[in-house]
Amino acid sequence: MNPESLCFCELAPLYALDLLDQQARDWVNQRLAESPELAEELKEYETAIATLPYAVPPLPMAADLKQRLFQQIGEDLPPDLDQAVAVDGSLTPQAVRSQSVEWQPYEIPGVYLGMLHLDQDKREMSALIRAEAGVHYPLHRHIKDEEIFMLQGTLEIAGKIYHQGDYIRSAAGSVHSLSTVEECMFFIRASIDDVFVESESQ
Repeated sequence: MNPESLCFCELAPLYALDLLDQQARDWVNQRLAESPELAEELKEYETAIATLPYAVPPLPMAADLKQRLFQQIGEDLPPDLDQAVAVDGSLTPQAVRSQSVEWQPYEIPGVYLGMLHLDQDKREMSALIRAEAGVHYPLHRHIKDEEIFMLQGTLEIAGKIYHQGDYIRSAAGSVHSLSTVEECMFFIRASIDDVFVESESQ
């Protein structure tokens, strides 16, 4: 920025609109400190800018605007949100309280599954898994992406150790085994069609 090329009269409106970079703002501040007359000029700009939003008359929105927009894109108007909730409750949050989680023994000894949500259409589950120390979960292939969030303890996957608060995402098609270093619990979202690699080769 060349100070000799600057003009307060050009920068003052931009200053009032808060559109200047820091170097230009510093230059304007220096001029303001040197000249009270410039401060009065800036105040006039700020007053004028403050009235701009009120100078434009508000435009009323057409009552049928939403209907016309949906007609133009060839879609039916979606049901009212309150009606959608009342019909099937699908928009209502679904919760599972910690004390109501039903722990079931899993097919791997020492592993227990607490199902939170099962989507048969997508073939996906959200669940809590609790595993005792020293458990080895065999090599398996992911049909879809798998997500794990560690809640307690430690878990080893592909030679890496994960602790409470760690997030692990395994892509669809990936293969790994896992084992517990100590008793642990984690949240998992995965396909219910994952297969053990040993069973694939049989």
